[in-house]
Amino acid sequence: MTDAQGVRIVSNPVMRGMYPDPSWIWDDSREEIVLVNSSFELVPGLPIHVTRDLATWTHAGDAVDGAMARRLLIDGVEDSGGLYAPTVRRIGGRYVIVCTVARVNEGQALAAGCAMEDIEACRAAQGNFVIVADTLEGPWQGPYWVAGAEGIDPDIFEDSDGTVWWTQTRPALNPQWEGQTEIWTQPIDPASGWSLQGRKTVIWRGYGVGAVWAEGPHLYRIGDWVYLMTAEGGTSFEHSEMMMRTYAPNGFAAALADFEQGLVSREVLIEPAREGEGCVVGPFDRLFEGFKKNPILTHRHLGNGELIQCVGHADLLCHPKAGWLLACLGVREVPGNEAGELFSYLGRETFVAPVRWERNPVSWKLEGSGPTKQDDTTDPGWPVVAPGLGRLPHALAVETDGHGGLRSVRAVGIAAAATAAEIVHPEPIWMGDNRLVEVRGRDDYRFVRVDALDYAVLAGPGRTLMLHQDSAHDVTMGVDAIGGLMVRVVDRGKTHVLDCGTLAPGEWFGLRLHGNRLTFLACLPPVDGLESGHEHASSAAEGEEHERAELALLTHIDASAARILGECDARFLSTEWAGGFVGCLAGSRTIPFNEYC
Repeated sequence: MTDAQGVRIVSNPVMRGMYPDPSWIWDDSREEIVLVNSSFELVPGLPIHVTRDLATWTHAGDAVDGAMARRLLIDGVEDSGGLYAPTVRRIGGRYVIVCTVARVNEGQALAAGCAMEDIEACRAAQGNFVIVADTLEGPWQGPYWVAGAEGIDPDIFEDSDGTVWWTQTRPALNPQWEGQTEIWTQPIDPASGWSLQGRKTVIWRGYGVGAVWAEGPHLYRIGDWVYLMTAEGGTSFEHSEMMMRTYAPNGFAAALADFEQGLVSREVLIEPAREGEGCVVGPFDRLFEGFKKNPILTHRHLGNGELIQCVGHADLLCHPKAGWLLACLGVREVPGNEAGELFSYLGRETFVAPVRWERNPVSWKLEGSGPTKQDDTTDPGWPVVAPGLGRLPHALAVETDGHGGLRSVRAVGIAAAATAAEIVHPEPIWMGDNRLVEVRGRDDYRFVRVDALDYAVLAGPGRTLMLHQDSAHDVTMGVDAIGGLMVRVVDRGKTHVLDCGTLAPGEWFGLRLHGNRLTFLACLPPVDGLESGHEHASSAAEGEEHERAELALLTHIDASAARILGECDARFLSTEWAGGFVGCLAGSRTIPFNEYC
């Protein structure tokens, strides 16, 4: 909706379907926001999108093509493995993405034809790598394996003194409780092939006693301060986002050195977990000060009645006109039959919220006659996410300038969103074959992300249709050798086959995922759908076969005119049932069902 002042109401999430772990920057050279997401075992991987207004998103490319995926051992990853938690930044005039490839089965990778050289380099870097490019469209160079890196969720940060820092999370070497992790940092040299320099220093171990899975770290410089933002609680129902900072007017390296020198002068020893490392997290002394109002963002306090859960893993950017914005992941849940029961099918999606920086309006003294106003106007203070709302907004009120760029962004709650005459959903990003992905182990299938809580998909004659969760949870539909419509359900590796009757001449078949049910359908394909650019699967075929293949998968159809041939419980396709971190994908291929099975 656009009102008289040129304000549109844009729905959240802005990236629908499996677009987890967002990282983004404001790119001055393009005058656009650039966003990258995790892709796990999908190929191509690490999708890159750009936007000027948070409503229209353009797929600029993918940082990982098929050839790089082979070098990154994607053919050897296990379920919910692959490319985790990228960070994108501009360093030295180039685009830089740092990331981790996780859950690699080395024997499987070797059997799939991956090079032993890449397997050994991946092992030495614990899967951590850097890729670089001069343009978002590529070509992307690398991977540069970061030997000596430990853990997951790397961050890359260029400080004001030119030092580039590699920061990530690893399991605590001497944990005080189960699930404790530690954030460590170390200089890295882009000029020497992205090799770590100096020593590792542990800078954080979680905000409080019992804090688990401090991860997803990002360092930012704001004025004289360096801020550390981390996720905490694990990427599930206890997820949250924490903020810390340290005063570093002369650079982060100098702040580290000054802190350690101060410990020496006071004869205070913080024992590092490993010889040759540093540690600035002691029982009474810490380099980073935690925000006393942490967490800055979470939904864990809203209870199981809240249908947007798992909020966290955030990244900040400063837009030149709209100010500070936060991107994070969240999960849209579906209630179950029992109280407090929740299921998710779409995976983790990308949400956006505005951010305002605030300082305490007064500085209280324990001694004295009362409050004293702060005089330090150079102190940026601390972030407030979605001011006045206290949670992820259901929508964003977006004001643009005369050139289509952002001017302001305001959080809109559920009541205000409900009264809007029209809500603009972010422009679909399925246009063109470059939106389609492949999945390890699903030969010849081309997939799209399931991106709606009520989602219907049709496949054409001669095709096999699949709704994929992971290798042990999927639904396959197709016509058998005698013309019967068959549905194969795989739940925890066990297979059940359902007979759904026969198709009428010209009918396509498909399914609808809605609530916690799967409904199996048959209907004639909509004529306008074949011509209007619905998302579709395609193959590398040419000519007439290519045209037919491009129309072989129609999604977001109106299921009201379809014949219902059967249904089953869908909960086995949920993340809560199947486990792991991914959402459902819908895809098809030309091999008939009877040959597939």
